[in-house]
Amino acid sequence: MTKRLLPLFFLGLLAIAATGRELRPHPRLLTRPGDHPFPSAETAGAPVWVRQADSVITAFSDEVLTLPPVERIKTGKRLLGISREALKRIFYLSYTYRVHGGDAYASRAVDEMLAVCAFSDWNPSHFLDVGEMAMAVAIGYDWLYGVLTPEEREKIVKALKEKAFDASENKKQAWFYTAENNWNSVCNAGLVFAAAAIWDEAPERCEEILRKSLESNPKTLEASFKKDGGYPEGYNYWGYGVGFQILLFDALETAFGTDFGLLDSCREAFFASAEFMQFMSSPTGNTFNFSDSGPTAKGQYMQAWMAWKTGNPSLLYPELGIMEKSRFRSLSEERLLPFFLMALSRFPATDIPVPAKNVYSCGGRTPVFLYRSGWESPDDTYLGIKGGLTQSSHSHSDQGSFIYESEGVRWAVDLGMQNYYSLERLGLDLWDMAQDSERWDIFRIGPFSHNILTVNAHKPKVNHPAKMVRTWDGNGRFGAEVELGKIYSEDLAACRREVWTDGKDGLHVRDFLETGDSTCTVRWALCTAAEARTVPGKRGSGAFELSGNGIEKRLSLTVLKDWVGQKPFRRKEVPPVRAEILPTTAPGPYLHEYDAPNPGTQMLCFYVELPPHTRVRLETVLR
Repeated sequence: MTKRLLPLFFLGLLAIAATGRELRPHPRLLTRPGDHPFPSAETAGAPVWVRQADSVITAFSDEVLTLPPVERIKTGKRLLGISREALKRIFYLSYTYRVHGGDAYASRAVDEMLAVCAFSDWNPSHFLDVGEMAMAVAIGYDWLYGVLTPEEREKIVKALKEKAFDASENKKQAWFYTAENNWNSVCNAGLVFAAAAIWDEAPERCEEILRKSLESNPKTLEASFKKDGGYPEGYNYWGYGVGFQILLFDALETAFGTDFGLLDSCREAFFASAEFMQFMSSPTGNTFNFSDSGPTAKGQYMQAWMAWKTGNPSLLYPELGIMEKSRFRSLSEERLLPFFLMALSRFPATDIPVPAKNVYSCGGRTPVFLYRSGWESPDDTYLGIKGGLTQSSHSHSDQGSFIYESEGVRWAVDLGMQNYYSLERLGLDLWDMAQDSERWDIFRIGPFSHNILTVNAHKPKVNHPAKMVRTWDGNGRFGAEVELGKIYSEDLAACRREVWTDGKDGLHVRDFLETGDSTCTVRWALCTAAEARTVPGKRGSGAFELSGNGIEKRLSLTVLKDWVGQKPFRRKEVPPVRAEILPTTAPGPYLHEYDAPNPGTQMLCFYVELPPHTRVRLETVLR
């Protein structure tokens, strides 16, 4: 823990002592004194999205009544799928009972709790599984306390102490206490929920769990949230890590009356991450899916809590559009949906304005630039650019990459993540981040599927950051410049990239390169779902013709001879450009049998051979 956070931590410990060992009566988790803790969709004037969310929760609860309780079935090394299903069932059933009544919902939630409490363990070797299971059982215990018999309470308390608290004492398994990523937020949230739920039954034990979490959690807050809000693990893991972090904040506030200074330690940056996420979904309903993320946007309903805390309801504007379009079937971390309605109940959500800004950029561990020309049409232009460090959590080898949309077409695509289990079951070491790791051989993760340069078929350096050194946010240019020299230092003396759009339908990419002592073959690549064909170009240039949704564009690369020189900068002939279309599904270059298929996509590649000690500017235009 840094010296900056130590005073907050010790103030938190004093606050624990000040609360005494008795919390307010159940329910105490996520419910606020003086408010109606369980809002109903039947309230007069309830917005349509409240009714839709409530109907999804109720329908799922009805479905669960027809199913057997969850069983302890692992997938590979994980029990996480079962933990998540248990959390969804218990959360939804308990919420439905509190809002609509119905003894069957409460009885079934109790059955689910007793079923998981009878498991041999909650798989502490993969502690996320414990964190989510502990949260599930804690919510059910707290919200249904009056329904449970003394014998049932005893079984649940025993399971939480043995399967969650005892497991957290194993330092090898509970490494999340020192983590700086989403594991810290998720696992600490689950343990804090459990401690708050059974505080009356085991106050000393629960106080120790709370103390450890308050000491641990600032590690991820400081590492993950910088002043301008960028979240280093990307779209998917914002929904996961930030979602559970919000639940942790809220559980502390509702159960103890204070978050013990945690939010104050990162307030500006944490709320700025909501704006980062607001820009991460695109006009076509996709995402800027760098790192381990999927391409399709899902409703990030935790923005309701952000909107309440910041007084900025426009944060919900893109999310409500996604959720209503899918009728609340496309949701991030859907098992937590009841909290959406609880957060909405805290502020008037009938008027959600269109966001006022069109540009967002951030520094930090993963610097990004995001631009969208508007918020109300799928035809709006959208550009995302990233730098960052390949070795950061869940990162891909994609520094200097970009995605681009205009006129309703995503012209530049990121393939996103591949299912972890599909790789782990074959024995691939997916989590080693070293230069020679098997991780970088996986097509979707490694460099050869991304919209970047590669040189001499080498993988860029994983241990150097790509810094965003300049951005443009107006006057006909929206984009950024990324310094890439260190990650290509095996082959190049210098490299930097500018990517920008005019805000309409033109994309420009400029790469400034200088070779070292050897000849270099430079591959410029774009992954696209558009139809494409190569077309003849003049010497020193190459081109593709692209079409999508009936729209045609031309992608051309030209080597500008004004930037070609051989020291001492004598003019020379411009190198020719070769254009090639490569498959994104095996068999093909850089593809393996274990790589996921990528139907409907292809790689458009330009190749330029540069002699030693040559400076060149590659000018690529799509319009």
